[in-house]
Amino acid sequence: MISMVPTNFLSRLSPRALAAVVAVLGLGMFASILLPGFEMATELANTTAAIKFVAEQQRYPDLIRTSLESVRDRIATRAYTQEPLDQLRDAVHKLDDAQQTMFAAQPSGWFSAASGTAAFAQGAAAKHASTLHGQWGPLNRALAPVVQFTGVPYRDSEASGTVLSDSGHQLSNDLNAAIHSAHHSLPEIDAEIAALATELQTRNTRSATQLRLVMLGGMLGAAVLVAIVTVLLTARRRQALSLHEARQQTEDILSTVKEGLFLLDQNLVIGATYSRALEDLFERTDCAGLTFDELLKDIVNEKTLATARKFVSILWAERTNENLVKSINPLGQVEIRIANGQGGVETRYLEFDFHRVRVEGTIRHVLVSVSDITAQVDLARELTASQGQAQAQVDTLLGILHVEPAQLASFLSDSDAAMKMINAVLREPARDEAAFRKKLDSLFRQAHSVKGEAASLGLSSIESRAHAFEDDLEMLRGKAELSGNDFLPLVIKLDDLLTHLHSISELVARLSRLHVNQTDESHGATMTIGETTGNPKKPSADIEASLQNLARRVAGESDKDAALECIGFDGIPDGYVRLVKEISVQAVRNSIVHGIEARGTRTKFGKSDTGRVRLEFQGTADAGYKFTIEDDGRGLSAERIKEVAVQRGLVTAEQAPGLDAKQIFSLLFQPGFSTVEGVTKDAGRGVGMNLISARVHEAGGRVGVATSLGKFTRITLSLPALGKRTNTTEAA
Repeated sequence: MISMVPTNFLSRLSPRALAAVVAVLGLGMFASILLPGFEMATELANTTAAIKFVAEQQRYPDLIRTSLESVRDRIATRAYTQEPLDQLRDAVHKLDDAQQTMFAAQPSGWFSAASGTAAFAQGAAAKHASTLHGQWGPLNRALAPVVQFTGVPYRDSEASGTVLSDSGHQLSNDLNAAIHSAHHSLPEIDAEIAALATELQTRNTRSATQLRLVMLGGMLGAAVLVAIVTVLLTARRRQALSLHEARQQTEDILSTVKEGLFLLDQNLVIGATYSRALEDLFERTDCAGLTFDELLKDIVNEKTLATARKFVSILWAERTNENLVKSINPLGQVEIRIANGQGGVETRYLEFDFHRVRVEGTIRHVLVSVSDITAQVDLARELTASQGQAQAQVDTLLGILHVEPAQLASFLSDSDAAMKMINAVLREPARDEAAFRKKLDSLFRQAHSVKGEAASLGLSSIESRAHAFEDDLEMLRGKAELSGNDFLPLVIKLDDLLTHLHSISELVARLSRLHVNQTDESHGATMTIGETTGNPKKPSADIEASLQNLARRVAGESDKDAALECIGFDGIPDGYVRLVKEISVQAVRNSIVHGIEARGTRTKFGKSDTGRVRLEFQGTADAGYKFTIEDDGRGLSAERIKEVAVQRGLVTAEQAPGLDAKQIFSLLFQPGFSTVEGVTKDAGRGVGMNLISARVHEAGGRVGVATSLGKFTRITLSLPALGKRTNTTEAA
């Protein structure tokens, strides 16, 4: 039987099918063996009860016979008859009940009393029970008068003593009749009871034999069932081992691959099986059962998430061209930000790839592979940065070549001094908020000075780095409270700027060495870079050229027309050359950005399209100097200045209306004050005017402001003779 079960068929059974097979076999065994066995066991139990019941009845005929004889003997001796009569009544009553019980069982063939005493079957046992009932009837009627007798069968007489009473005589007659009937019926009743007991015993033996055969068959069936189940379980175990090996191989693959692999169902839910790399990529272990949205929602922006959701949904459409859709994959390279478990956030770049999984031509899943391409992105950025750096070096070289060597040397020297000053300011200890703010303003002025001079010379690489340094300073300025730790990140930007300045210095040195020994064939002389054959050029000429270039650049970037006029620069003493140059750079940028209007605005107010900026340096009667900065632009609005001052917290809304002209215009020179909305590399940080004021005050000079709304703005800087100092700011 077992060999007939195809093993390959069993090995293909699923766990549910295997359980169904075992259940069917078990039900078949129950129906064919256990149910008949149960019926036979029930019959055996009933027959055994009947045998016990009949055995109990065998003593009642003897008891009836003994009781009748005892009553007769006691009447003869005029003795007490109540006790044998009671025994007779009890025996007759119980035997009568037994007869009724056995007789009542005959119509159905089986009887199991509610009290649980006997069971009788049709056939010989039923016949004996019926005969016994027929024999008991006459005897029971003969015994009835004796059983029903009550009272005392005697009466006492003085003449004759104790004699039978009338009832005693009747009892004696009834007793004789009963004894006569008993002598005839009781042997037959004994014989029928014995025959019934024998028949029941025979039936019981037969039932026991049949039950043993059924149980033997059950044991054989159970053995067959166990064998079949064993074969099934063996086949299933073999299949399970094969599946386990396949699953283990799958797990080995999924735990080894570097890509995150998982399946999405039509509801965009991630399946239970995925590669271990997925947990590493997303720093979570609960990927199974997550939706695609839940996997990405905290690490990409909502726009990218919505686009990705639509893209994956499109893949489930049968008419969608998979290869065509892949070209618009929104997750081809996506930037994510994941907590690194140390309180910080790590930025990674992931690449998602999607493939349909078809089973019998139907899309069942979408296989998603996720790769960490951070290294590739970083490499590409490094390559781009290297290319940018190379291009920047070329641009820097080209920028250096068109700058006068003397100007360049002066700028590098001044910038080096500024870098040292910035480094000194960063090292300077500060404890309270005012000291930190003062430190910040000083850093702004130094960086702005370097940026301004670089802009005037057209050194955009230095200008951009200085501007980036100012960006960090601006972030600190916006903080409500400052601490020493806030200044630490500035060291990185400062190092970048300083390194770039050193690289330019080295580049200039290389160029000098390349050209240093060029021979003048016509004169037989050698000439180094920066030397001229005629009269040396005055510093003022270099300053004017730089300022003209700066003016053109700032005007062009501001979409304005502006003309710069420099007067008296050839009279600048050596002690004030650097000061005038630094102030002029800030003044030109400030005048063009803040003062000169756009072309259309100037025409509207009857002005020429080209705005004019005039810088004039001249001596004064007291051996001092006056430096005038004037533009024919929009002028200064006192109301606008007060409005910005209130916004920046320099004055309160209650204080603003009471300010006079001098107080209002002095606000222009406060650190961080600017009326420009937004920040550009030329304006918006509120440093230029503050730098001018700081430099003039350091020289011991004074600053005056005169303006007419819509017409002009004039800033007059009074500089003392070298060696003298006064410090005031005036407004006119």
